[in-house]
Parts: sequence; C-alpha cells; structure tokens
Amino acid sequence: MEDLSDLVKGLDIKSRQLALKHKKLKNDFEQLQKKHLETENSITQHKQTILELEKQIQILTIAKSIPTGKESSIAKKKINELLRELDTCIDLLNNKTI
Repeated sequence: MEDLSDLVKGLDIKSRQLALKHKKLKNDFEQLQKKHLETENSITQHKQTILELEKQIQILTIAKSIPTGKESSIAKKKINELLRELDTCIDLLNNKTI
C-alpha cells in the first residue's frame, strides 16, 4: 500500500510541475505575441517612412532637373509649344469623331 501511496504522491507532484510549466509557457507565449505585434507595427511604420522618403527623393530629383534662369525661359517656351501641338491634336481628334 505504501508503494501505491508513493506513486500517487509522485504523480501529484509531477502533475503540479506540469501545470506550473504550462502556466509559464503560456505567459511566455503571450509575451512573445505582444512583442511580435509591436515588431509588426514598427515594421509598418518604417515602411511608411521609407515610402515618404522615396517620394521626397522623387520630388527633389524632379526639382533638380528643372532648369533655372535663362534655361528656364527656354524650357517654358518649349513646354508651351508642346501644349499647343497637343491641343491641336486633341481638336483634330474631336473633329474626326463627330
């Protein structure tokens, strides 16, 4: 009978140890889930920052490519000529479809 009692006590101790390990692992898992969520949020914010910086780079590249001074007036004239040609083409297309 003592052997049976010792076995029951041993099983009781082991079941309590398993319950404690389960509780600890559950807490660790919840902490890891929180950390994962924080990391995902951080990545999302970094991606948004990268997109904004890429837009700024694009704007700066365009701004640097625009001529200034004397070249600016030549570029404006050329743009106006191209717009007039484009308007003429649009008028021709509109007249042909009628």
